[in-house]
Amino acid sequence: MKNKIKLIIIISSFLFAVLLFVGNKQQAQIKVETAGQKFKSIKVLNDMPADQMGKVMNMMAASLGVNCAFCHASNDGDYEKEGFEHKDIARQMLKMTFDLNKNYFEGHSEITCATCHQGRPVPQSAIPLMPVIREPRRTQSEKKQAVDGILAKYETALGGKENLAKIASRQIKAHRIEPDGKTFEVEEIFQKGVKMSVKTIYPSKEYGDYVIEEIYDGVNARKVGNGANIELKSDEIAQIKREAEIFANPNLQAVYTEIVFDSTAKIDGKETFLVLAKTAENSSEKLYFDVSTGLLVRRSASTPTILGEFVYQVDYTDYKDFGGVKLPTVVKFAVPNIRWTRKVLDVKNNAAIDDAKFKK
Repeated sequence: MKNKIKLIIIISSFLFAVLLFVGNKQQAQIKVETAGQKFKSIKVLNDMPADQMGKVMNMMAASLGVNCAFCHASNDGDYEKEGFEHKDIARQMLKMTFDLNKNYFEGHSEITCATCHQGRPVPQSAIPLMPVIREPRRTQSEKKQAVDGILAKYETALGGKENLAKIASRQIKAHRIEPDGKTFEVEEIFQKGVKMSVKTIYPSKEYGDYVIEEIYDGVNARKVGNGANIELKSDEIAQIKREAEIFANPNLQAVYTEIVFDSTAKIDGKETFLVLAKTAENSSEKLYFDVSTGLLVRRSASTPTILGEFVYQVDYTDYKDFGGVKLPTVVKFAVPNIRWTRKVLDVKNNAAIDDAKFKK
């Protein structure tokens, strides 16, 4: 009996050791690559996850209202070259920003480049003299009543529950318009229930067409370039999914786990209701509804980075009626330093769409 107990102890110890080894190995495999490990010429952002580099560079450029050449000495694509004054100053400013957050905000990214620069290369010290209008604080009951009314008005503004229920699918032709307002790519959008596929064709006489597809099959979101999967970050996957869900479902309470009225805000001079929404993944988004029309005019989400929040914003404008249901025909997408517009040209409601469109 004693030998049997010893054998059990030995086997248990061995299994524990194996599990510990596997666990350590898995931790080593999922260890995040840092910017200092991946890139040369990194002097301040060494410990930042390498996959944040693009986001952080775009945030800095947008905060100062400049392009890459402002801080990088070369326009030949070699961003790691040294010898440019603005690049050295940017490093000093990053150190100052990190020190402020560490010493006064418990390490939270409360201070960013945008805090002082506000879209200008040189911060302005003049104090704004416009009067500040403060809203009265609302009770939880008042907020609940407000958000219920906002969502009900939104459903009515789109066409009403009865008309919305008649639309099972859509086939849409559109243009993706670049920031110059002249260059565009052809887009084709298929929507069936909550499933959605957006195909964008980038023409090239020299290399042939390059086709990008963003697909949400109702469960998973992915991006494909000429048939090959494109690696996406978690926030990029979330935005493909969210855009499909909102496009297909006017009942936003089925899209978000929590929706709370916050306040009013002005967008392009128009009064809007700001609603805070939480996703199943516990991410927060902001939804803005036009006070007069009831329509959704803006959605914004953010991803935390070492330099603050990386904001993803979508503006919905120029709503038009298609078969008794309104759709935004001009949709403006923006992230720091990058923006593009979708212009809807034609909509076919209840088109026959094969489910294979969402399985690539």
